[in-house]
Amino acid sequence: MSLFWLCLIGTVGVGLTLSYCSGILRGINYLGGLPFALPAWFVIAIPPMLFVIMGVALFMTVRMHANGMLRAWTWVFWLALLGMTATLPYAICYNNPVGAYVMSTIASALAIGTAILMYRQSIAAGVMITVVFVWLALIMLYLGFWAFA
Repeated sequence: MSLFWLCLIGTVGVGLTLSYCSGILRGINYLGGLPFALPAWFVIAIPPMLFVIMGVALFMTVRMHANGMLRAWTWVFWLALLGMTATLPYAICYNNPVGAYVMSTIASALAIGTAILMYRQSIAAGVMITVVFVWLALIMLYLGFWAFA
């Protein structure tokens, strides 16, 4: 049980600290050129949902017994995905549409790689990271419209 709470609280704590320090708490509708307005509560609610799913997926993967290289690459991809997802709001809140689009594209690619690695260890963890990929792909499409419209 302690491993579960460590994975969940660690992921949510680090992720939300990095995300919310970007200024995303005031919403994004003050930025110019957005394709359509999103409610502030929705923008604020996206990071906790992503980080909770990522934390539970990490727990499901960590408790499985995998070989050393598979486990190491899973950690590398998962940490890169956490870092990219947590720092994406900085590019958004500082009105950098192309940078935000590039970061969300990289985060989506990392989510695909993480999902493949997690599917090899736990089907449930792979499904959860696939949900994270779908969220990040939708964010990528939104930011793509903002950057190139």
